[in-house]
Amino acid sequence: MSQNFSGKRNIISFLLIAGTLLLFVYLSFNPYENKQETIRIGITQWPGFEYLFITHKQGFFKQAGIDIELVELSSLAEVRRAFERGKVDGMAATLVEVLEAHKYSEQIAQTIAVIDYSNGADEILASKQFKNLKDLKGKKIGVEAGSFSSYLVSRALEINDIKYSEVVLIPMELHKLPRALKTGKVDAITSYTPVSIAIKKQLDVNTLFDSSQIPQKLLDVIAINKQVLINNPGLQKQFLQAWKDTLEYVENNNEDSYRTLTERLPITIEEFKNSMSLIHLVGSDEQDQYFNEDGIVQDNLVKTGDVVFMHLDTSKIDYSQFIFNSNLD
Repeated sequence: MSQNFSGKRNIISFLLIAGTLLLFVYLSFNPYENKQETIRIGITQWPGFEYLFITHKQGFFKQAGIDIELVELSSLAEVRRAFERGKVDGMAATLVEVLEAHKYSEQIAQTIAVIDYSNGADEILASKQFKNLKDLKGKKIGVEAGSFSSYLVSRALEINDIKYSEVVLIPMELHKLPRALKTGKVDAITSYTPVSIAIKKQLDVNTLFDSSQIPQKLLDVIAINKQVLINNPGLQKQFLQAWKDTLEYVENNNEDSYRTLTERLPITIEEFKNSMSLIHLVGSDEQDQYFNEDGIVQDNLVKTGDVVFMHLDTSKIDYSQFIFNSNLD
């Protein structure tokens, strides 16, 4: 009797152990329990951002342990609106969109990486009759609605000692700007490559100002929803590892990379190379100087905020909330 009881007890113990092991295996490999979160980043056409398609194509995001989906949109304003509505989790954008997203929706996007800064690729273009910015006093300047364009104009006016009130800004959709300049609806417009390349082919214009006059002031960044970063605290380092792998790949596979880099853009490889001579890509080893306390990102957020939050008391705004820094050292 005792032997039968002992045997049954051993069988029960075996079944319990086996069941526990099976449960452990199920929880470890159940795709619903461990499904990796897909992080959607809104992106528009800009030479610096095109490198992210190489990151995706070569599998560098996955190698770094993150699942990134690049959501293609028509303009920076569209990227911002998609973020505000929760259609994307992050933005490939400028600091203007980061702040405007908070202004219009109270959403907080935190900057995790600086992709590049414009060093001449953003411009103010005007009809040939205008020779310099001072000629635009009292004139109309077309700007892309809800984007960095107003900030570009603001900095240009400041440098040239022109009051903001001395020009008239006309906000409109990005694709309407060239026609507005051609028909005389506006006297000048803001633009950036590759759009500006097409405009210069079609219209006889002068460049009155470009971003080389404000180096490191027009940053192109990756900014992610704060809650997503709380759920994925290692995302910044993972993203920067993927970015490092991307730039190394491009350096070693130059010609093949250029085919990918120009797939979405209405420009030739040669035009792309010319555009990149006006854009400085920021490598992973340079990120520290941007994300240090009181670093370049913080400084630019404050200056950008003076334009985005114009007429508001900016002294109460904590700009550090728009920066994520997981101790990059």
